[in-house]
Amino acid sequence: MQSPPKATRLRRACDMCSARKVKCDESGPPCKPCRDLSVDCKFERATKRRGPPNKHAEAAKNKRPRLEPSFASSSQPQLQPQLQPQLQPQLQPQLQPTMQSPKPQNAAPFAGQEPSVGLDAEAIAPWPVLTFLVDDFFTYIHPLAPFPHEPTFMRQFLNREDQTNPEFLALLASMIGCLVASFPRTARLHLKNQQSSNLFPRAITMIERCRAVALDARGPLFMSKDDVTVYDAATSYFLGLAAGYTMQWKLCRRFMAESLSFIRELGYDKKKDVGSSVTYRGPAFDHVQDQLGKRIFWVLFLGVRSMSQLGVPHSEILIPPFTSKDLTPDHPAQVDDQYILPHQILGQPEGTLSLLTGLVRAIKVYESMNKLVGIEIRSGLANIGWYEQRSVLFECLQSAQDAVLDMPKELFLDMDTPPVGQVGSTDIFHDAPGYHYHPPAYPALQPPTDIRRVLGVNPMRRRQLQYEIQKANIYASQLATRSHYVERYFNARDVHRKNSRDQAVETGWTANGLYSNDGGYEDGKAVAAAAVHAAAQAADPVDDAMTKDRELIVKNLLIVITSLPQQNMEPNGASLINKIRQVASTLLNDAPDRKGPLAQQNEEYLARFLGILTRLEKTVPANAGLGTGAGLGDYPGAMTPQDEEDELRNWADLREHQLRFVNQGGFMGNL
Repeated sequence: MQSPPKATRLRRACDMCSARKVKCDESGPPCKPCRDLSVDCKFERATKRRGPPNKHAEAAKNKRPRLEPSFASSSQPQLQPQLQPQLQPQLQPQLQPTMQSPKPQNAAPFAGQEPSVGLDAEAIAPWPVLTFLVDDFFTYIHPLAPFPHEPTFMRQFLNREDQTNPEFLALLASMIGCLVASFPRTARLHLKNQQSSNLFPRAITMIERCRAVALDARGPLFMSKDDVTVYDAATSYFLGLAAGYTMQWKLCRRFMAESLSFIRELGYDKKKDVGSSVTYRGPAFDHVQDQLGKRIFWVLFLGVRSMSQLGVPHSEILIPPFTSKDLTPDHPAQVDDQYILPHQILGQPEGTLSLLTGLVRAIKVYESMNKLVGIEIRSGLANIGWYEQRSVLFECLQSAQDAVLDMPKELFLDMDTPPVGQVGSTDIFHDAPGYHYHPPAYPALQPPTDIRRVLGVNPMRRRQLQYEIQKANIYASQLATRSHYVERYFNARDVHRKNSRDQAVETGWTANGLYSNDGGYEDGKAVAAAAVHAAAQAADPVDDAMTKDRELIVKNLLIVITSLPQQNMEPNGASLINKIRQVASTLLNDAPDRKGPLAQQNEEYLARFLGILTRLEKTVPANAGLGTGAGLGDYPGAMTPQDEEDELRNWADLREHQLRFVNQGGFMGNL
């Protein structure tokens, strides 16, 4: 009897098929499963030796570290001392013994090694909580900071790459920290529903946990690795944004500068030079990575320009203006993530506005600052002549006004029509009155009027909500930018008038144009003052336009405040509320002679709105119980039901004043 033929063993599976536990064919690479998923088919994982361990090899391996104790001990990553007790045992770093001495020629392989054994995403929070938080991130944060690439990230997340890829784990931790800093109540809701609220008594504790996990995942030799990636840049950006939302300004600037440095190293801060590709032998061009790099650069651009309006010097995080369109980096493609593949970018479906359109519109608002920033970096605005100053500021103002012209209907807010009889004209839940974000109510179920129920039943509402979040950001940014130009104009104008008055007085000219030695000084002073006053009253189209726009800013601010319901403001409240509050504060605290009729008549409403916005600003994680000492034990306790009730009352007060303002005819009722 003939024995059956011996089966030929297939080659080992690729990395993706091995992780998914599916059969890998021999048609590739790429294999059929990888082709279906449009992912790279790689064979990079280390092979395991079959059979029992070789005792001689193990003995030699264990002997080598004992000969080099100094490097083994120095390469242990350290967490912040105050966080170590709560992060044990998962975050205690344990580096594997190295096989080479740390000579210069052998140093590169150590960089980027997996820093900790057993570290994964569940060091942040239980897995069910993480799935909800990731979904919230892509709902509320991704519209304004559209990275990472959602399909790619979700595939990595579901494949649990947090257990095998430290770079991915660091990105995930930074994203969760940014979400909690921006929208802390959503994290409290998910933690309470999973009976895990005791893990983080305050939002700031979870933010610091996320930062610790991200930095530990990077490892102690992160900064010595040869090449950085867009994931590294995104991680640094989210760490910086979370630090900014919690008012840790030094950390914010440090991480933002780090992110910008990575983006420059990758070349996304300038226009790509396609050149000749005949001799190119590098990896294939990846559209996903290219678009992520462009998005990160431009979001950094928005952040840096926004901070400069608040008084941060341009030299701290420098992004110089581009001198011509030929040098300006390309804007991100206005195509949603699902239509961007590594090998090509598909067309955006007709009739569906891309979520990237909102980002490009916001970029155009802040690009209006380019000429002003160039002068500030070169010499400073105060060091050029008055007529050049006003010309620059007027040109910048016109560019900011033009940035919101021809807005698509999904992002359009009518800034000319005052709200009368209704509030929240952009409320996408008009057919579901009474819906808003409720505070966590564990163990009771969330009430049926919670917005998350609406989003779960109708996914299209999610996209509408994302448009509304972008709309609120665009118009608040445009208001803040216009207010910045107008206030700088009036400040420069007042300085110019004072200098002209002083100069006229010093010359001692009398009314008839002759210098008088006896009493001529007093006469000349009066005449000079009269001359300056007459010059100020003379027709000046630039001054008239600036004065008119200041009145328009008051009108537009009241429209924006009364048109934005809670669900559009709260998810990114730390940024949005700060911009609106800054404009309102500037208008209220201006000199009386600068205030027009509209500003004076609506001063009471502006003051009330400013008070509410200031209280809402105090509910950010940094102000919600951060102690003054170094340890976690300095936090004064968990978020109490009274704290949550006060937070919700602030939103209710804002809603009440919105309704009161429009029911009395808006600012039309005061004319």
